[in-house]
Order: sequence, then C-alpha cells, then structure tokens
Amino acid sequence: MPRVGMAPAQRCLADAAPQSTRCRSCGSPRLLRHDELARLAIAHIDCDAFYATIEKRDDPTLAAEPVIIGGGRRGVVAAACYVARTFGVRSAMPMFEALRLCPHARVLRPDMDKYSRVGPRGAEDDAGF
Repeated sequence: MPRVGMAPAQRCLADAAPQSTRCRSCGSPRLLRHDELARLAIAHIDCDAFYATIEKRDDPTLAAEPVIIGGGRRGVVAAACYVARTFGVRSAMPMFEALRLCPHARVLRPDMDKYSRVGPRGAEDDAGF
C-alpha cells in the first residue's frame, strides 16, 4: 500500500516522491496521485470471460473444456474461458482464427438474456466486497 504523500507508478507500483514527474524505479511518467490513495481499495473483476464462466456454471460438463462464446465461422469471439485462452484465443478475435488455434473448443452462441439476468446480481455481490 502506498505511503501517505507518495505517488506509485502504474507500471511497477514503486513509490515516487510527490513532486516527481517520473518513477525512479521504472522511469514511467504515469504516476498515481490522489489525496485518499492510501485508503482506497481496488478490485479487478475480469468480465472478459464472464459469458463463458456463466455457461460453465450452468453446465458442469464444460468445466475442463475450452469454451468460446461467439458466432459462426464468420463471427467474432465474444468471450473465451481461461482454458481457451491458454491456446491463444482472445475476445474480439475472428472466429476462424480462434478455431484454428483451438479446434477442439466448445463454441456456444451467446445467451444475452441469461447474462443480463446474472450480471446485475454479480455487481450487487461485488459492491460489498
């Protein structure tokens, strides 16, 4: 946690003096400054795999499978689970490329009604972390 009056660099999180314009450790000019920085909590929520995670939750047979949420061969990847990511599959990648990298992936069409029902509930759960 940063000390009061210090400005950590975004790249390495090393402390820089308040008047500094660059981090002494990594040289980055991107310093985090905020009066209440020492009291803030940051939570990173990976929503990139959200759709695939919901599908795995609802179908346990997919647990160890590479899952891609998206369209047909001409579509794009809407979401990829962590297993699929190990093969190089990423969101917004053309589907033909994703299937070339991970031909054994389970491709599922997006169920936006389901995701929109689950999404607000997750945000409420995360608000009280």
